[in-house]
Amino acid sequence: MKLRQLFGRRKEDSELLHELDSHLQHEIDDNIAQGMSANEARRQAYVKVGNPLVIRDRVFETNRIAWLEDLWRDLRYAARTLRKSPSFTLVALLVMALGIGANAAIYSFLDSLLLSSLPVSDPASLVVINWHGKGCCDGDSVMHSMSGGVYDDERGGSISPILPFGALSVLQDSSIFSDVFSYAHTRAVRAMNVSVNGQAEVVSGELVSGNYFRGLGISPAAGRLIFSEDDQVGAAPVIVASYAFAERHFGGATSALGQTLTLNGVPFTVAGVAPPEFFGVDPSQAPGMYVPMHNNLLLGANDPYPFTAKDYLDNNYYWVQAMARLRPGVTLAQAQAQLAPKFHQWVQATAANDKERAALPELVLREGRGGIDSLRREYSKPLFLLMTLVALILVIACSNVANLLLARASSRRREIAVRLSEGASRARVIRQLLTESVLLGAMGGALGVLLAFWGIRLLSALLAAHSDEGAMLHAHLNWHVLAVAAGLAVLTGLIFGLIPALQSTRMDLVSALKETRTSQSHSKPSGWRVSMSQVLVVGQIATTMLMLVAAGLFVRTLKNLESVNLGFNRNNVLLFTIDATKAGYKDPQISELYGRILDQLAAMPGVRSAGIARGSLIDGEDSMPISTVGGAPSPETRYMQIGPNFLTTMQIPILEGRDIGERDRPGSQPVAVISEEFARLNFPRQNPLGQHVMIWHDGEKKKLARDMEIVGVAKNARYGGLKRETLPVVYITYNQGFPPPDEMMYALRTAGDPLGFVDSIRNVVRRADAHLPVSEVRTQAGDVESKMHNEKILAELCTALALLALTIACVGLYGTISYTVARRTGEIGIRMALGAHRGPIVWMVLRQVIVMAAVGLAISVPIALGTSKFVASLLFDMKPNDPTAIVLAVLVLIAAALLAGGIPARRASKIDPMTALRHE
Repeated sequence: MKLRQLFGRRKEDSELLHELDSHLQHEIDDNIAQGMSANEARRQAYVKVGNPLVIRDRVFETNRIAWLEDLWRDLRYAARTLRKSPSFTLVALLVMALGIGANAAIYSFLDSLLLSSLPVSDPASLVVINWHGKGCCDGDSVMHSMSGGVYDDERGGSISPILPFGALSVLQDSSIFSDVFSYAHTRAVRAMNVSVNGQAEVVSGELVSGNYFRGLGISPAAGRLIFSEDDQVGAAPVIVASYAFAERHFGGATSALGQTLTLNGVPFTVAGVAPPEFFGVDPSQAPGMYVPMHNNLLLGANDPYPFTAKDYLDNNYYWVQAMARLRPGVTLAQAQAQLAPKFHQWVQATAANDKERAALPELVLREGRGGIDSLRREYSKPLFLLMTLVALILVIACSNVANLLLARASSRRREIAVRLSEGASRARVIRQLLTESVLLGAMGGALGVLLAFWGIRLLSALLAAHSDEGAMLHAHLNWHVLAVAAGLAVLTGLIFGLIPALQSTRMDLVSALKETRTSQSHSKPSGWRVSMSQVLVVGQIATTMLMLVAAGLFVRTLKNLESVNLGFNRNNVLLFTIDATKAGYKDPQISELYGRILDQLAAMPGVRSAGIARGSLIDGEDSMPISTVGGAPSPETRYMQIGPNFLTTMQIPILEGRDIGERDRPGSQPVAVISEEFARLNFPRQNPLGQHVMIWHDGEKKKLARDMEIVGVAKNARYGGLKRETLPVVYITYNQGFPPPDEMMYALRTAGDPLGFVDSIRNVVRRADAHLPVSEVRTQAGDVESKMHNEKILAELCTALALLALTIACVGLYGTISYTVARRTGEIGIRMALGAHRGPIVWMVLRQVIVMAAVGLAISVPIALGTSKFVASLLFDMKPNDPTAIVLAVLVLIAAALLAGGIPARRASKIDPMTALRHE
């Protein structure tokens, strides 16, 4: 049944029109009776009464049901109008879909990172407990030792969620919090040696307090969760497995219950399985299993720096993290005000001297709805940048569609003039035109959601390929993203439709009704008149220029990183890690085992050389010891434990002396190889060979020292990241007991593809000990690539977005110039009939392109210079206002503009004068 019939519109129309006609006829009869002619009597009656159709519409618009029917009628008319212009509709839909889809895809990651809540009960009442301070991590600090991360705060100083275990008792105020629960990622659980059914692998875990799951309000997928009785010394060792771990190893959550596995050589029983949507409170960690806090004593028994019961009582050892749940009615500000003095008083009591008391950390409570913000710190700025770029793309898309609508409106001038002349109000026509544009935006939004779905999958794969942390961004099309897409669809429909609607209804009705198709196409001819279409194109050019500059900056940053001189050959090198301490080995057994495996690996066919070190060169260690030479401190020195032939395997040249070799064994004279930079700083005018260096190593709980003889000088190699300056490095032997070896990395230089040796390597390690897992398998080239994953992603995405913006802007420029040429066909025909050559005709058209491009560049270049400073922290080895990036962006934009304008200019130069004049 039609909507009009449903609401009885025809009956109301007929009754209202009958009444109006009767009243109008009565006025006509009175005028004729007064002596007027029939035509004059009718005209005067219409002047007095009004147009019956207009009156009917005004009366009907007061009815809400009528308004709905009008909307339905407008939508049907808009759909028919768009269907009659398939080329215009297709182009506009594609442009809008690209703009809305790109925004929805990037917003989904922002939503996942910044707006989504933990999948727990009442996440809004959760609180993350941090501290903030200045100078809290230097030598004069109450933090005598720390196991956890510290980062710079926006207020200056440092902030961290790492606390002493004893501080939890101060925070457990029952009047403020209903629960205070803790968790930790110590050495013992950060990379556990897990053996299931005789198969060993490395799994990340998390130590949790007995009330951890209760505080979060989580229900198990199977079995039970960890209780307070499990978190006690002497309790039966149990774990809660993540849903992914249970699926991978036991085939499901229910099948995992009661299974026994060994963690670092200690048997544990699976008591339960966490729900599938729960990944922990820190999105960057995603632990494979959850272990009761006090089982840390069992898991770290074989560690070179074992965790002991005294560490729970050491108020100067910061290693545990805490969250809490606010009681109903208590605000975050109230909790902060009440607990901060208590925490300050407790920390003050842990200070040993006045220097420590002068730099005490302050308690900082933050909202815990989204959990720990480690991923936010890494990805929020790049994602906000990408969100800005896709918003600019949407602006360009709206301008482009508005341009198309302006061109289309010129062909509908007569239609709109007829509607206005028949009594339709300007507001009514504008409403109809806006309905068309909103319908176009809605259809583009629907198509954009489909593009966003594929875009999210593509971005997720890109992030996962370049970063393990990126794989933990669980973006998807939820109702937040769909709401944003719907809002953008309606908003953009109104924005790009408003200007054409206003302009198309502002006309001289008499001249518009007199226009024929020919006169319409040539009305208001003229070359230098500034039109709204040209203004929109200039805006697109300026916006595209900003995006091209951003893309240029990040592409040059990536090139700078890729061109960094590493000092070693990263090609054809396979890296993997073994930690024998997790399998129960202790020094000197560890050194003997590592040496035996190294010899077997070096003897493998296709292996040119093999070496061993504690970590890769490019990873480095941030917290390193202070080295002294002859009692004098050596500035900012790093050290690295290596084995025989490591420098040779990495192809780091020995400039003087020798490499560390087989003769450097336990019991022999401790030796060291120093870097060229270390020799320059410490032995500027003397031969370093035979000199001695004193290495001081700060272990987690004690300080060690060793005097070593320098036997060689190696060429400088990039150590500890790509963006650091070249630092002095001392290479020491791993098997001389200083510091005691634990986890070690093997480096194999191969004759072919390094990844083709993985299975053979696993067999060698399995023959040495089946309980030794091989972990962190990657190539050295891949290891280097991983250090620039953010820059690589930004460069790739910014370039893709800039090219998309450039394409849309060129389409708009092409459409504007083509429309201008079409309107000036007669003028061009006359010029050519009078003897004008093709060259001047082409220049006449291109001159307009050049002027619009020049104006766009004049607007955008100063803006680019002023705003590029906001991305300075994301750049490397270049200034934000890099002239090369700006010049390249200008050249690319000019070339694209000339190409987009050159096609219609060439077409204009080929116009046949006779055809054009005949058309005229």
